[in-house]
Amino acid sequence: MLRTIVVDDERLSREVLCNYIREYCPDVEIITTSSSIKSAYRIIKKHTPDLVFLDIEMADGKGFELPGMFEKVDFRIIFVTAYSEYAVKAFRYNAIDYLLKPVKIDELKEAVEKVRLARGINPAQLNLGEIISNFRNGSSAQIPTLVIPHLKGFEVLKIAEIIMCQADGYCTNFFLMGGKKVISSKNLKYFDDILEDHNIIRVHHSYLVNLNHVSGYSRQGEIMLTENHK
Repeated sequence: MLRTIVVDDERLSREVLCNYIREYCPDVEIITTSSSIKSAYRIIKKHTPDLVFLDIEMADGKGFELPGMFEKVDFRIIFVTAYSEYAVKAFRYNAIDYLLKPVKIDELKEAVEKVRLARGINPAQLNLGEIISNFRNGSSAQIPTLVIPHLKGFEVLKIAEIIMCQADGYCTNFFLMGGKKVISSKNLKYFDDILEDHNIIRVHHSYLVNLNHVSGYSRQGEIMLTENHK
């Protein structure tokens, strides 16, 4: 059972999320809720939850301030917000996922599943920290790249080297040039939206393919790709 706290300064938002959690996430126990960052700090110190659902724009500050109030962040964080522009920053604060309001039930269930799978892994290992910032500001950023989050951290891929992406439950398998394979903790739909402008298209409910790596098409409906992928 995952013990959790819901932190949001809007009463309706708290109630809706709590109702969703109770109905669709039976392995999650809601200890209590909080309407402010200060009270959330006291509650977390008292109850030591496994998971915190955390709003970002709050009346007494931003949710990003909460992790910084602890010497050691030993709980998982799922940010829940109406603002998509905070997505990259969220992962610098040990966020295991980032949900946009209004919360979609399938995305909520997927986020909770990631927390369950990540049990036993030090939360600090999931922090993208300054590496993403340095990467985005460095010369490497001129090459089209993709940041792949996974349970142990993240990996930066060159989009041109992606041959295809395969759905694998809540995760995505990336098949790359040179026989390399990377598994991401995000689902295929997440990358479908990101890669649609990079010549990588959805050809099946379980596959994305890079058109630059297509070498042929068979009468049986198989798409032939580089490095003997089909």
